[in-house]
Amino acid sequence: MTAAATGGRALVGALVQGGVRHAFTVPGESFLGVLDALRDAPIRTLATRHEGGAAFMAEGYGQLTGRPAVCLATRAVGAANLAIGLHTATANSTPLLAVIGQVPRDFRGRESFQEVDQVATFGRLCKAAVQVDEPGHLATETARLLAVSRSGRPGPVLLAVPEDVVEAEAGASSPEAAPPEAPALPLDPETIRRILGGLAAASAPLIVAGAGVLRAGAMDALVAFAERFTVPVMASWRRPDVMPNEHPFYLGMTGLASPPTVRERFAAADLVLALGTRLNQMTSFGYALPSAGTRLVQVDVAPGFAGDRRAPDVAVAADVRRFLEAALALPGAPLPDGSALARRQAGIAADRAAYLAATTLRARPAGTGGDLVDPAAAVRALAAALPRDAVVTTDAGNFAGWYARGLRFSAGQRFLGPTSGAMGYALPAAIGASVAEPDRPVVALAGDGGFAMLMAELETAVRAGAHVTAIVHDNQRYGTIRMDQERTFPGRVVATELGPLDFGAVAEACGARAWRVERDADVAPALEAALADPGVTLVHLRTDPRRLSVDRDLA
Repeated sequence: MTAAATGGRALVGALVQGGVRHAFTVPGESFLGVLDALRDAPIRTLATRHEGGAAFMAEGYGQLTGRPAVCLATRAVGAANLAIGLHTATANSTPLLAVIGQVPRDFRGRESFQEVDQVATFGRLCKAAVQVDEPGHLATETARLLAVSRSGRPGPVLLAVPEDVVEAEAGASSPEAAPPEAPALPLDPETIRRILGGLAAASAPLIVAGAGVLRAGAMDALVAFAERFTVPVMASWRRPDVMPNEHPFYLGMTGLASPPTVRERFAAADLVLALGTRLNQMTSFGYALPSAGTRLVQVDVAPGFAGDRRAPDVAVAADVRRFLEAALALPGAPLPDGSALARRQAGIAADRAAYLAATTLRARPAGTGGDLVDPAAAVRALAAALPRDAVVTTDAGNFAGWYARGLRFSAGQRFLGPTSGAMGYALPAAIGASVAEPDRPVVALAGDGGFAMLMAELETAVRAGAHVTAIVHDNQRYGTIRMDQERTFPGRVVATELGPLDFGAVAEACGARAWRVERDADVAPALEAALADPGVTLVHLRTDPRRLSVDRDLA
C-alpha cells in the first residue's frame, strides 16, 4: 500500500479539488490518516487550543468569505466540543465542513472508547451529515458534502470517518465532479413589477435586509434599489453591515438593543420587503413583526419560514442580487408619484433623524464614573479609531448591546456575529477572519465571561500571525444573566458573580501585547495603540457593573 492511496489522502484530495485552503483542528488519533495527508496538501492546517475554537474559526472564515473551511475533531469528546460551532454555522447560514474521526469499524457497537453515533448525535445540527465506511467512497462523498455546504441556503455539513477507513487503501479513485446546481429559474418580470407596484403604492414601505445580501455581494445593488424606489432599509439582527450606515436611507438594526425608533418604524410598515433574511426571533422581536396587517414579500434562495409562522404574501426564490438587478433593469418600473414621493422622502428624513438621535451615546455626567470605564466611552472611542477596512467580531453579552446601539459601519467594514447567541465566539472567529484575509485588521469584542471561555486561543492567534485586537469588557459578572436575574428574582443573586482576571497578563503570557484601562479618558489612547500594532493585542477594560444594559441606562 502506498501513502498516496489511503482514504485520508482521498479525502484531502477532494478538499483541495473543492477549493478548501484552510483547516482548524485539535488533533486526535482517530483521524491521523487525514492529518498526515494534510501535511502534503496546499491547505494551511492550524492547531487550536479547543475544538470549539476550531469550529468558530472555521465559521468566522466562512461567514467572511462565503467559502467553506474545514474543522476536524476526534470522536465523541472532540465532536461534542465542536458542536457549538456547528449550531452557530447553521444559525448564520455559513458554509463549513466538519470532519469527525470515528472508532474503527470492527469496534462499532461495543461501547468502545469515545464511541457515539456521530451522524445521529451531531449531524442533526448540520445541513447534511454522513458516515463513510468505505475508503473508496471518501473522495466522492467529500466533494458532495462541500457542494451541499455551499448550495442554496449555505450551512455546515459533517463527515464522520472511522479510524481504519482513513488509513485503509482507497485505490486510485478521484472525486467525481459534484453535480451542478440546478440552473436558477428565470425571474418573472410580472412578479417583479407587482412587487414594485406594491412598494410604490405603500404609504410606509420598509426593506429588512439580512445575510443573504452579503452572501450575494449585493450591497451596491441594495443601495441603488433603495434610492431608485425610495424605500428605507433596516438590517436584520447582527447584520448591520448589509448597507453603509451613513446612508440617509439606513434606519438601524432590528432586534436586541435596537432603539425604540427601530421597532416603532418596523411596526408601522404597511409593506415589508425581506431580502435574504429569515426574520428570526430576534430580528422580528419575538415573531411580533411584521404586524398582522402588513403585507410581506420575501426574496431569498430558500424562502418561507419554519414552524407555524405566517407565510409571505409573495415569495421569490432567488439570489438577492439577481432580484435587485432585475428590478433595477425593469423598463417602466412603477415609482411613487410626485406628492407621494415628497411624503415618502420627508418620512424617511424624519425617521433617519430619530434613529440618529436614539443611537448617539452620550457621555455620562462628570463625577459619576469613579475609576471604571463607561461602555458608551468604549463605543465612541472604537468608532473614532476603527479602520475603514476593519472586520469586527462580537461575542454574546450585555456589552454587545452598547455596540449594537452606537457603532455604525461603513461600506468597507464587516461585522461577524453569532445569531446563535454563542459565548466564546469573538476571539476564534476573529482569528478565522484574519487567517482568511490577513491584510485586514480584525477587532474582537467580548465580555469577561465569554472571552475567558476560549482565551487560550490568544496563543493560537499569535502562532498564526493574526492581526487581531481583542477588547475585553470586564465587569466581573455574567452581565446579561445578572440583569435578567435581578429583574425576575429581585434580591436573589446566584452564580452570576465572577472573580477578577488579569486578561493583560494572560495575553502577554501568550506573546501578545496588552493594555489595562480603568478610566474613560484612557480608552481612546489604548485602542489607538492596540490597533496600530500589526500583531495580536488586547485591551482590558474594567467596565462599570452598574452600566449593565444600554436599554436601561439610555431609555
